[in-house]
This record gives sequence, C-alpha cells and structure tokens, in this order.
Amino acid sequence: MADGTSEQYMKASRGALKAGGQQSSQEAQELPAERKAYLLELQRLAIAAAKKRTAEAEGGSHQTKTNTAEQARLRAELRRRKARSVPDESKFLGRTNMVEQGMSGVNEGIANIAGFPVDAMTGAINIGMQGVNKVAGTDIQPIENPIGGSESLRSLMGHAISDTPPQTTAQRFGRRIGQELGASVVPGGVAMRGAQAPARVAAGTAASATGAGLGGQSAREIAPESDTADFIGSLVGGGLPSMAAHRMQAKPTAPSMAQLQREVDAGYDAVRNSNATLSPQSSEALAASIENTFGTRAATKRLNPKAAIAADELSADLRQRPPTIAEVDEIRRWIGENVAGSKETSEARIGMNMKGAIDSHLDGLQPSDLHGTNRARELVDTLKEARAKAARMHRAKVFEAKDTGAFEKARRRAATTGTGGNEVNAIRQNVRRILENPKLRKGYSDTELQTMRDIADGTKSQNAMRMLSRLAPSSGALPMTGMVGTAGAATATGNPLFLAPSLIGEGAKYIAERSTRQQVDNFGELLRNGKPLPKKEMSDTQRRIVSALLARQAAGQPMQGGTKQVVDALMAGR
Repeated sequence: MADGTSEQYMKASRGALKAGGQQSSQEAQELPAERKAYLLELQRLAIAAAKKRTAEAEGGSHQTKTNTAEQARLRAELRRRKARSVPDESKFLGRTNMVEQGMSGVNEGIANIAGFPVDAMTGAINIGMQGVNKVAGTDIQPIENPIGGSESLRSLMGHAISDTPPQTTAQRFGRRIGQELGASVVPGGVAMRGAQAPARVAAGTAASATGAGLGGQSAREIAPESDTADFIGSLVGGGLPSMAAHRMQAKPTAPSMAQLQREVDAGYDAVRNSNATLSPQSSEALAASIENTFGTRAATKRLNPKAAIAADELSADLRQRPPTIAEVDEIRRWIGENVAGSKETSEARIGMNMKGAIDSHLDGLQPSDLHGTNRARELVDTLKEARAKAARMHRAKVFEAKDTGAFEKARRRAATTGTGGNEVNAIRQNVRRILENPKLRKGYSDTELQTMRDIADGTKSQNAMRMLSRLAPSSGALPMTGMVGTAGAATATGNPLFLAPSLIGEGAKYIAERSTRQQVDNFGELLRNGKPLPKKEMSDTQRRIVSALLARQAAGQPMQGGTKQVVDALMAGR
C-alpha cells in the first residue's frame, strides 16, 4: 500500500471499506474490532497528512512537527503490519494474486532504482538543512517526495503498482523477488555493456536478484522490524549464485610430471633439430670452464687421472670443432656417468663441478653464441625454458618419485612400524634431512626452502594435534593397551566417557595427518609449477554480477553496521 500522500491513504481507506462491505455478515461479525481498528488507523493517517498540509500553508511549525511525528509513527505501524501481513487484513483490502504482487514488485523495483539518484541528492540536501537549522536556529522543513524520486515515480505508475498488500507468504516472497528483479534492470544493463558473455551476465543478474529477494524476505519474516537483517539477508542471498559458481570454478593447478616431461622433450627436440652450433668463441669459453674445475694446482690432475683425461679430451674436441647444442648436452650426460659417478670421492666432486660448468654455460647463452641458424633468440629461449622445466622435474622427483621420493619413503616407513602411527613424524624427518644437507638442498628457491621448513617444523595447530594423537590406539602398543583398559571400564560402568581419550587421540591423529598431507600436496605443486600458484579469482561475469548486486542494494538502503564484511566476502569470491 502506498503511503506518500493523504489522497493515497484515503484511497486505501475507501478500498478497505468497500472490500469490507463485500464480506459476508458472518465474517463481519467475527472480526468487527480488528476491522474497525485497521480502518481507523488508515483514516487517522490520512487526516494527519491533511493537517500537515494545512499547517504548512498557514506557517504553523509546531503543528507541522506534531503531525509529522504522528504520520511517521503511523507509517511505521502500517509497515510492521504489512511486513507481517496479518491474514485478516486481506479481507479489508480486497483480493489479489501472485501475478499482481509479482508485477507490482517489479514496477516498484524499477521506480526505486530509477529514482535513486534524486532520492540520494534529496537526502544529502535534507542533511544539510538539518545542519543549518542547528547552527542558525531556523526551522527549514525537509524535502519530501521530490519530483523524479522513487516515490513520485511510483505514484506516476498508478495501477501498475497494487495498493493491496500481499495476503500470503508466497505473495510476500513473490512481491519482494519482483522488487529485486525490477531494481536489477538498470545495474544489470550497465553490467552487460562490454561483458565477455552478456547472456551469462543477464542470467546471473536475474539469479542474483531472485536470491536477494528470497534472502531479504526470509530475514524479514524472521525479524519484521530489522532493516539490517533484511539488508544482510538480501546481500547474502544475492551473492550465493556467484559464490556457488566461484566454488565450482576449477582452481589453478600445477603441471603433472608427465606433462613436464613432454614439454621438456619437445623443447630439446626443437633445439636438436635446428642443428645450431656454438660459436668458436663460445666453444672456447666452455673448454676453459671445464679445465678450470681442477683449480690452479697441477697436482690436482695427477691425483685425479680419470677426471683429467676426460677434461683434456673434451677440451681438445671443443677447440677443434664447435659442437651442436645436442652434443653439449650429450657431453654433460657422459660426464655425469663416467666422472661424477666415480667411486673416488675427489673425482666425483670434480665431475660434479664439470657438470656445473656446462650448466652455467648453457644457462648464460646469448643469441650471438649460436651459429648455423636464423632463429638464435628463439632457440636460446626454448633451451632455457626446457632446462628450467627439467630442473623443476628433478627437484620434484626428490620428494614425489613413486618409489624413491622422500614422501613415499616416509609413508612406507610409517606403515612398516606395525601401526602406521608416525606418518607425520616420518615425513618431517625426511624433509629435514634434505633441508639440512647443503648438497641436497642446492637449487631450491627461497620460497621452496621456506615451505620445506614449514613442513619440518609444523604449525602450532599441527603440533597440538600431533601431541594429542599420542592417545590414539593406532599410534603404538601403549595407547592400544590403554584403550583396552578404558573399553573394559566403559563396559563395566556403562559410562562411555572412559573412551573419550582414545577417540580424541584418533581424531587428532587424523587431523594432523590430513593437514600434513595437504602441505605435502601444495609443496609438490609448488615444485612442479616453479612458483606459487595464483589464487582462484572471480571471473569477469561473476564480478559484473556482484557489482550489479551491490548497486541494487545501495539503491534500496544505505550500508549499515557489519554488512561491510559481507560485501568484502562477495567481492573476494568467498
């Protein structure tokens, strides 16, 4: 029911009288007091509005304030009755249906969003007037029902907006959903402009409006007088479709080992098939790097004859004929098998240094270091990318290899203890062993090393769960014996609380292992991706739908209290 002018209140009063007269005599006798009270409220509100106009015309400020307060009180009372939709009121205000209520809601929503700019400006002017009144002692009255505002637009729509309030719960929800759909027309149209998928934005905006109507009216049913609950309910309900879509959206994932291997092979094949060779200058520099691994003392070669022979032969070949990139890679593998793999510790160390010299040379290649190709820059980039991916594979295999990886070894060792109760401890020990060995941890980035420390040390919650997990019967013989005793006590006394320590221990053990496994999985993805995976973000469509939701709600009522957290959660996609 509209409540902006005395004529509208009188119209509603007359409609109520007419509708009431159409009831049977039996119905009129059943509810005479309620009908009389309701009609009296309508008439009093109309009289108050008429008196206000008269007082304004005569310049009576005191009477105007009194009538304004009375009008506000009656408006609030009628809004509460309307929100609760007392069933008996429908007998006084005429018949209605879902279609009428839904379309009335749509038109109200359109009027609200179209008149929002004028309403917002009027509100700002009225606030300014209040300040002037306080400072200057004047009595400037606030602007009501400005032309172009939502109230005036609703009046212009006339019969398109029914004066009859919803009579059932379904009609209340239908009218509220219609209001949200109508209010989404303008922000939804703006959101569709320039969108990658306009049809999805339109469908998502409609779903968001429907959810906002359901959420807002549900809150209103529970707390009829709470505008804050209504606002939060409509925000949450309107954001659920975008939240669900965001939840279903696949998160970024790291490449698998098999995928990395295919990419590495493809990169090396592209370089090999090019037949590009090192320039004479680059080949000479590589030969010198291999020779420098022996240091400045001549005795080093005499003490390590196998490594010295390999270095002399390779250096001579490199100076005689610049090799192709494929041949350099073959030299590296040959050194790894025949020198770095030596049982003599000193020769193995020299072999590792020779491999390192070749790696450094390849990593530092420039397009000018290649001959025999017109795609030198492309080949250098391809080679470096393939080598970087190969290095990522190597680091990941240290932990994730099926039989020899540190994580698999830890799980297998935990399983062979007889109870499998120390999986977390075994994983931490294996990670710490790599972390504390300078040779084994060589090549890992700072982020990867820090993640390894986090796994080895554990978080506060993980350590707390680990401590409680010692009560778990599956953690060892002593906790198992304790459970047998407590089970006997529980049986003898009929008190199941004796089993609480064992149950708590098993729950803590499960939580600790699950948390550690999640850390392990995340670490594996970090190694295979080479850097932290990006966080899952809202799509362009989801952002536009949420923006339309916030614009629609802003036009309905200002943001209050703790609703900022709800808005932040919506924009973050949580």
